[in-house]
Amino acid sequence: MKACYQGILMLAASVGISACNSGSEPAGEATGFLSLGVSDAPLHSVEKVCITFDDIELKRAGDGPPFLVDMPQTKVNLLNFQGMNAAPLLFNEEVPAGEYVWLRLLVDANLGSNGGAGDTGDPEVCDGDASYIVTSDRTAHNLYIPSGDERGLQLINRIVVPANASADFTAEWDLLRSINTPPGLSPDVAMKPVIKLVNNAEVGTLAGNVDADLVADDTCEPAVYVYNNDNPDESDVNVGEASATAIAVPVDENDLSLGYRYEIGFLLTGSYEAAFTCDAEEFLEPGTGNPFDIAAGEITRISFP
Repeated sequence: MKACYQGILMLAASVGISACNSGSEPAGEATGFLSLGVSDAPLHSVEKVCITFDDIELKRAGDGPPFLVDMPQTKVNLLNFQGMNAAPLLFNEEVPAGEYVWLRLLVDANLGSNGGAGDTGDPEVCDGDASYIVTSDRTAHNLYIPSGDERGLQLINRIVVPANASADFTAEWDLLRSINTPPGLSPDVAMKPVIKLVNNAEVGTLAGNVDADLVADDTCEPAVYVYNNDNPDESDVNVGEASATAIAVPVDENDLSLGYRYEIGFLLTGSYEAAFTCDAEEFLEPGTGNPFDIAAGEITRISFP
């Protein structure tokens, strides 16, 4: 598991990343196919988190320059792609075969921009300008990601594209730890993305139900979170901070007695603990949850209580 976590960058986008000139995609060599999706861990009190992706840049191992992958501008409401679901940015895009050391997501998310202008209010569609957040009071706020359109969001992992075969990756966003509103930016909302880039051949899913009695209090915002138990000293998780979170939603909106369900996708193979909370921003310390293992391509089920 140590090797897996060395391949994950928890990215604060305000940290400077050296820009480099994009080169041309190498020609005349073996090629393979790369797919890339984006998914998220959910967030309370917002209706939409719309990100506008402009380009993707790839850097091969060695001294050569990075190159841009041809893709149309894509708007994604991250809240529509939770659990095992991911929005495709690339699908079987032909690229030179071989090893890559990072990729960059270039986004349209500038400070003081017009993000959200033109949004029609459809909760399923990102039809406003640039990148933006719609809060629970139906207000659209411009989303600011420092250096998102200049240096991009650089995700470091070992990406191997085999010759005449496919590689499939997902950029999993943790919105709970990504979004903040520091003084002086209002009405903008700032995002310092916390993202892990995972190989879909190395991940599994946690899912289950939550008993209705645990959510009897009207103030409860039900959520399930997990801690990683492999090499805790090497983990990206601090005490009191979860490595992944899922909001529990009603099995039936019209009959809450049926309880709630949750799903956490794109967990790297390994050992974890899961726990239930009524406050997705308050976590217990590791060692207090229900232990479980994640196997690649499989769904592990844990229910509460």
